[in-house]
Parts: sequence; structure tokens; C-alpha cells
Amino acid sequence: MAAASSCLSLWRAENDGLAGRWRRGSAPRGEEGLMAAALEDQAAHECPRAFQRLLQKIQGLPAVLPALPLELTILCNSLLLDMALSRDSSEKLVARIDCGLRRVLEARAVPGEGLSSEGLWQKAIQQEIPEELQGPLHQLAALQGLLWLAGNHLGALKGLWQQLQGAKGPGLPLHRSGENELLSLLQGWHPADPGESDPLVLQSSRDLKDVLWTSAAFLQGFQELDAGKPATALASLQAAATGLCPKRVLAQVFTLMGCCNLKMGKPQTAIQCLKQALQVDSSFLPALYQAALLYRQLGLVEAELEALALLDQALDGSTQMAPASLDPPSFVGVELLICTPRVCAFFGQNSPSEVKYLLAQRCLQEGRAKEAAELYLDLLALWQEGPLHQGILRGGLALPRVPEVFLEAASALEEVARHQEAIAVCEEVVSQTSRLVPKKLQIDVGSSASEDSREVEREREGLRCTLWRATAYLLQGCAQAKLGEAKEAVSLSSRCLQDLLRIQFVNTGSQGTEEDVGPFAPTEAKRLPQIRQLALTVRGVEFLELGREKEALMDFQHSLRFGPGSPAAHWYLLHTLWKLGRRREARAHWYKFRTNPGLMEEEEAKRPSPQYLRLCMKWMRFPHVESLAKDLESSSEESGQEP
Repeated sequence: MAAASSCLSLWRAENDGLAGRWRRGSAPRGEEGLMAAALEDQAAHECPRAFQRLLQKIQGLPAVLPALPLELTILCNSLLLDMALSRDSSEKLVARIDCGLRRVLEARAVPGEGLSSEGLWQKAIQQEIPEELQGPLHQLAALQGLLWLAGNHLGALKGLWQQLQGAKGPGLPLHRSGENELLSLLQGWHPADPGESDPLVLQSSRDLKDVLWTSAAFLQGFQELDAGKPATALASLQAAATGLCPKRVLAQVFTLMGCCNLKMGKPQTAIQCLKQALQVDSSFLPALYQAALLYRQLGLVEAELEALALLDQALDGSTQMAPASLDPPSFVGVELLICTPRVCAFFGQNSPSEVKYLLAQRCLQEGRAKEAAELYLDLLALWQEGPLHQGILRGGLALPRVPEVFLEAASALEEVARHQEAIAVCEEVVSQTSRLVPKKLQIDVGSSASEDSREVEREREGLRCTLWRATAYLLQGCAQAKLGEAKEAVSLSSRCLQDLLRIQFVNTGSQGTEEDVGPFAPTEAKRLPQIRQLALTVRGVEFLELGREKEALMDFQHSLRFGPGSPAAHWYLLHTLWKLGRRREARAHWYKFRTNPGLMEEEEAKRPSPQYLRLCMKWMRFPHVESLAKDLESSSEESGQEP
């Protein structure tokens, strides 16, 4: 008996020494005593292995009731360190808790082999728990709860706390109707603080209770929001906000509350929540990004662009931020438990290139072409390395392929009359995609299935590359036209049309024309007529500049075949007929055209097009609409033709 008591005293002293060493090694330090601090760090990092060796000594002997309080305390300390340092998987940590519970049952002569974790806890709690064992056993339950919560085993967690409630009698109140049952159970749990005579613990049960309750409220709120239950989620998140949250976690809570309010149709409240998130942690960039998205939904363009600009500046300076502290974590906190894959994905930080692209795109869409052009050039400077055709932006944003970003950049440069730079950007698209453009491409758009999906994807990638290069030629043609180089503009427009002739759509599943691409056609297929119509219009305009009116007329006629709702093509056709002296044909076409010009304008506006094609449509507007319309009206009145 004396020998056993001596061993317990030695083990107790070793536990307390290791716990004290860890606390000193994890404490914040000033500038003085750096050498001593380094030695303490080294000793602290040895603590996890030392605790495991100490636990192995005790568990190498048969389990006895007098030694169990110390054994469970050492087990909890060892588990806490491994959880804080992420040294073991959750499965291994749970297995070690199972081993500790079997030791408890062994000391009480209760069989525990073959039982699951839930079964072991049920057996252990069913027995009358000695007072000296209640504290360590409840702390072990807290660690079990943390692991189950992190693994989303909320049913097992709730069941364990119901058992603890039953074992403790009236100490834990039952939850009231309408309350969150799990949070009510956790809130009503009152573990005893360790006394001065108890072995030293790294983190008290009361502290673990706060971590467990706050984490449960956060994760339940996140899951309910993810499941489309914003009102229920908001209640859980409001509860989490009252817990002991670190700054970053509280910023996450307010951001999620903003998302809940937005889904509930309360955008102003959502904005206030996002502002609170940034007030709590000004470096929490996901809140700034969510604010930008919210401002966009509300149509607050200035606020949206300001938020994106701030986010862009913050990410540009992120490389200059101070490195994270290398000190080991001193305890298990809320931030450790809520770091699930779905939460991390939701709050994943966008890359600088993603945010810069979004800001550039929004500036271009809102008519701020000068700002957009500079932002696009900054973005392209980030992409100097790597093949262009392989570039796909990653992250939470739904971004286009890199060649399309280059085409948008060229459009922005062309919009501010930086023609040579626009031509150079398009040349990069041409050079990088040319080797992937097939000589001929036949795509079946009438069938929803294919024998070889890889072949389908190969064909569609060929289609994308062909359209990218054709569009690059089109934009270069527009730039050359504005530079007054009509012959070069005609040549480039012809190259664009030649690329489009490489593509042939067949519809084996139903009857239809080439333009009727069918329900299973790729999105890019619907873009081909738009590009062809624009290229024909551009070339027709330049033929007019060269005095080749008959060729221009043919291009405008073909252009209307592919884009009958294009007002620009109609006006240019009328202008060419008038210029050729074919007044009767001009008046006949004018009569058809003017019967419903508003409908035609509306149809063009509704056509789904990328931003760079919409800009091309804008550049192709006929500049002398009023004077030509006046001439046509006068001619119709003089000839007596029905208006």
C-alpha cells in the first residue's frame, strides 16, 4: 500500500511538473529572456510525448479506483495537448478515450469489451460515480463531446449529455419548449472546478464547457443556414455571439448572421452585421467580400466598388503582413473545433487575382473603362507565367477561363482608345490558342449522350479555342478600324470568319438548321452566330471606307441572316442601299424596319453575350441615324410610298 501511494505521489508530481512546464512554454513573452524562452519552448514541445509515457506507466498496471482520478487527469492532459497541436486523428483520440473508459469499468469489475463509445459511456455513467472521480470523468466527457462535435456527431453528443443529466439528478434543468435542446443541455451542465489538492489540469472543465457550448451554437447555426433555415440559424448564431469567441470567430459569426438576414429579406440588417464583423476584426476579408456581394444585390454600385477596392488593396498588401506566431497553442479553443471543411470553404480567402478580376469586370460593366483597363493590366501582369489555355481561376468565385479575361481586357483597352495595347493583348490569345484550333470541327448537338465523354470534352475545348481566337481577330479588326487601317481591319475580320467556317454543327437527334443548335449544344455554340454577325458588320463598314459598296452590301445582308435583331446591321444596310442609289429597295427595307424598331432594340439587349461582345455591338452602332432616317422619310413622302 505504501509503495502504491509512493508511485501515485511520483506520478502526481510528474503530471504537475509537465503541466506547469507547458503553461510556461505557452505563455506570452516580452523581449527579455529570449534564451530562457527558447529553452522553455523546447521543453514544452516535449510535453506531449512525456504525458504519453507517463500514461503508459500507469496503464501498464491493473486499473484500481484510487489511481483512476490521477490516471484520467493525465489522459485528459495528454488528449488536450494532442488536440491543440493536431497530433492525432479524431479516430485515434476517440480510441484513447475508449481505453480510459474501459479502465474505469475494469476498476468497477464491469465488462466493457466490444462496446461502442456510446455504450462505454452509458455503462460508466450508469454506475454510481465516486465523488473523487466525478471531476476527471466529466472532463473526459467534455473532450469526448468536443471530438463528437468536430465530427458532426450531434446525436451522440446530445445523448451523452442527457445521460450526464440523468446521472446528476436535478442539477441539469430540462430545456424549455422552443429552445435548442443541445444548447440547453450544455448550458445547464455545471462541472466542478478542480480543487487545490487535485492534480493539475491544463484546461478546466468549466473552460471546456464554454468552448463546447459556443462551438455547438456556431456549427448548428452554420448547418441550419446551409440547409436553408435562416431564421433558426440566426437564433443559434446569436447564441454563439454571446459565448467566449476570439475576434476572428466573432467576425465569422457576424458574417453568417448577415447572410441569414439577407436570406430573410432584411438587407439593411445584413449590412449592419457585416459592419460589426469588420469592426470586431478589420482584417477579416471574407466579411468585406460578402459586403461587396450584398451591395451588388442591392444595386449600390459605389458601395460595392469601394468594398472590392478595399479588398483588392488588402490582398495586395497581404504579403507584407506580419507572420503568424510560431508559439504553440496553449489550449483547445472554439476556432479549432469549427474548422470543418465546409466552414473553411465558406470563409476561404479569395486570391488577389480573383478579387482584382471581379473589380475590373464590375468597373467595365458600369462604364468605368479607364479604371477597368488599369485593373486588367495589373491582373495580366500576375499571369506572365504558365500556358494561357490552361489557366482557370480558382476559389469561391465563378470566374471564366483566362482567355476570356484577356478578351475582356482588350475590350477595356479598346474602350479607352488604347488600340495598340488592345491589339497586343489579343495577339497573346491568338498565339496561345492557335495550336489548339482544329482544322475542322464537327459537333453533334442533337444528342444528350456520347460513347466517349473525353472525346466530347476534347471537341468542346476545340470549339472554345476556335471561338477565342476568332473573337481576338474580331477585336483586333475593330482596333485597326479605329486606327484608320481599313485594309488590315478587313483582313482580320476575314480571318475571324474563316475560323468560324471551321465549325460545323450537325443535329442527328432532331431536324433543324445549323443555327438551331439544339438543347444539348454547349453554351459556346450559341455564341458563334453573334461573332459571325459582328465580324460581317465590321468588315462591311470597312468595305464602305474603301469604297467597295457592293461587297459591303453583301456583308450586311449576310450579317442580318445571323443577327436579324441587330439595329446596326439594318442601318448600315439602308445606308449602303441609299449610297448605291437603290432608293426603292431602301424605302422597302425602311418600311419593314421602322414598323417595330423598339422590338428590335429590345431583342438585341436581351441576347446573352459576354461583356466583350456587348462592347463590340456598341461600337458597331450606326453614327448617322437621324439624318438617314430623315432622308428616307422624305424620299417615301416624295414617292408616295406607304410609310
